[in-house]
Amino acid sequence: MLTDIFNIYVLVEAVWLVLPIYAANGLVPLIKGKRPLDLGKSMGDGRRILGPGKTIEGFLAGCFFGMLIAVVEQLAFPYLPWALSEVPLTIIAMSPALGLLLGFGAMAGDSVGSFMKRRLGLKRGRPAPLLDQLDFLIGSLLIASLAITVKLEWFVILIVMTPIIHWTASAIGYVLKVKKEPW
Repeated sequence: MLTDIFNIYVLVEAVWLVLPIYAANGLVPLIKGKRPLDLGKSMGDGRRILGPGKTIEGFLAGCFFGMLIAVVEQLAFPYLPWALSEVPLTIIAMSPALGLLLGFGAMAGDSVGSFMKRRLGLKRGRPAPLLDQLDFLIGSLLIASLAITVKLEWFVILIVMTPIIHWTASAIGYVLKVKKEPW
């Protein structure tokens, strides 16, 4: 039933998990990397593997941002009112290692999305609806599932809410001139 998936308790659990992932993906545009992650290499067809928008500096920064937010969550955990919940919550214990893993997953997923866009012949900055909004999330949750149990309910709610949040954040980043495209 939908109320089993879409309730405030599942939302709180999912948001707790996704904060390092969103930070990893969302803060990378602030980093102006110079060294391309694909080292400027192309596939046999002449198209770049990832393109110039994916940099070593950005990838490493995304991993760092994921770790940083996980540390903030780890420090904040004892001070948050978890006991006020009417039902037991499944709150993932954050750690620097898990934050690094979530950040790495986000960057890996985003890189896979970029690879797919290059193979589809899409130029850098061109939109790929849903791929652009979900690649980092799916990559992160897949990699995180090697270390933690990712509830199906979290996955579903994050797949639904992430495109809305991503489109909103991208539009704001465009207005603030942090992003070159509003998507």
